[in-house]
Amino acid sequence: MIERGLELYRTTVRELHRRAAPVWREVELSMAQLRALFTLVDGGPMPIGQLARELGIGLPAASSLVDRLVEQSVAVRREDLVDRRRTLASASEAGEALAQRLRQGSRESLRRMLQRMPPERLAELVAGLEALADASRSAEPDEVGARRP
Repeated sequence: MIERGLELYRTTVRELHRRAAPVWREVELSMAQLRALFTLVDGGPMPIGQLARELGIGLPAASSLVDRLVEQSVAVRREDLVDRRRTLASASEAGEALAQRLRQGSRESLRRMLQRMPPERLAELVAGLEALADASRSAEPDEVGARRP
């Protein structure tokens, strides 16, 4: 059952990506830059060192990623007002809007898929997702850490 669930998950995600592809094709950022941008959008302003840890990369690589995001106007770099030795990176308004637009395409595609489901099957799916969410919250700390890059 687990393997079948993983297979169905992959099939659904692939279809969501295919449907959202037109929006993603407009983006002129590398995968590493996108990961950094989404980390900044989700995590808020953070020191470059924290971004490096979040992405599992070195400080120079994280600094370089932020520089490229700043050049693309999707991130800003500023001095930390509390500790002037640290530099904070954050998503710019344009970066926040881009992340929202990229995520929105997948959400709308998923919403349309869910709307096409018979109500009883949708209820079953929601119950299954609730169980999955419960299982994710009860994950052991070492299990969570093992999944990080």
